[in-house]
Amino acid sequence: MNAPMDNLRSGLAHLADDVAAVDLRDRALRTSRRIGLRRTALTSALSLVLLGGAGVTAVAMTGGGGGGADPATTATASLAPPSPSAPPARPAVSGDYYFYREVGATKLELYVLRERYECGTPEPGKCEPDIRTEKLRTITHAADERCPGNSVTVSPDGRRVAWVVTADDPSGVSGDLMIADIQGGTAQQRGTRVMCGGTRALVWTPDSTRLYVGKLSNTATVGVVDAATGKFSAMEPKAWQEAETLATGPYQGTVHDGRLTVTKADGTVPRSVAYQPEHDTDVAVLAVSQDGRFASVSTGGGDPSRQLHVAAVIDMATGRPVGFPVGKVDRVWFLPDGSLVVGVPGDPDRLYRLNADGQVAAEIAVDRAELKNQMLPFQAAFG
Repeated sequence: MNAPMDNLRSGLAHLADDVAAVDLRDRALRTSRRIGLRRTALTSALSLVLLGGAGVTAVAMTGGGGGGADPATTATASLAPPSPSAPPARPAVSGDYYFYREVGATKLELYVLRERYECGTPEPGKCEPDIRTEKLRTITHAADERCPGNSVTVSPDGRRVAWVVTADDPSGVSGDLMIADIQGGTAQQRGTRVMCGGTRALVWTPDSTRLYVGKLSNTATVGVVDAATGKFSAMEPKAWQEAETLATGPYQGTVHDGRLTVTKADGTVPRSVAYQPEHDTDVAVLAVSQDGRFASVSTGGGDPSRQLHVAAVIDMATGRPVGFPVGKVDRVWFLPDGSLVVGVPGDPDRLYRLNADGQVAAEIAVDRAELKNQMLPFQAAFG
């Protein structure tokens, strides 16, 4: 094994301790021959930046384990409010939902749906949400590239957008990092050989000045890129993993050997329950609530792209799936104040805000005509 690949393996293996240490470039190419280049870009990235970028609420997968009692039954649990001893969180009274749609083989159109409340709160009976949809910009790329759609992400302040375009990597798992103003102007290259797979390929720092990335090059490593200058600063892998997780929430989760485990970003305070996915398929933890109480689990993990849907939300105190008044949900965003926004299968024209006690606070209409039949949001920001 040559020195660069040894560096790559040692620098990134912590992100997936249940993935065997292999030459990841060779693995990507083998996967490409087996199931095609599109899936290569995603499954190869799983080994590098495991679940690295779906949106504001997505969390990284790390090794499982830890204690915790198994649930006594498989009955459905009800969503409960945060513990009275928990510090109060600032209510998230507005939301921005980002959509993109593919236009032909060389363009992505980026939209935002803005949810606001004139009365200042989405409480039932107080006022209806003011919903407005806006086209932000068009992203151009080479024909049939998968990197842009899987990596596009908006900064927390809503001012800039970043994505990856495949450059000289024949495996299709890395490329040039591009950053642009959200509503216009020329995109600027801010890095090369940046990984583009997984649900969290690119993660903005909370102050919107830098991006956490994984790189595949002669000195493959992980670190942060300055959004203004493109300067890359390498980080020690463990510190990078914790910082990247904290940028999206204080907790992370994994499903491993029949256990669903949630820990703090630094891997401490594990809470583990039994979890067996339907049909014994590979699954991923998509998000964990701000207090670590609830975790959403995907319907599958073979293609770890940001389009994975939610199979269940599990109560980590009981191990039971959570029941919702709107029925089964396939999209979940956990809000800082303990409330949620959810989407329902078969109803792409509507999202629901739920209070911390699980009751419907508001319905958010998605104007499919204005969004030109776009898929559900790939990212959401609140507050």
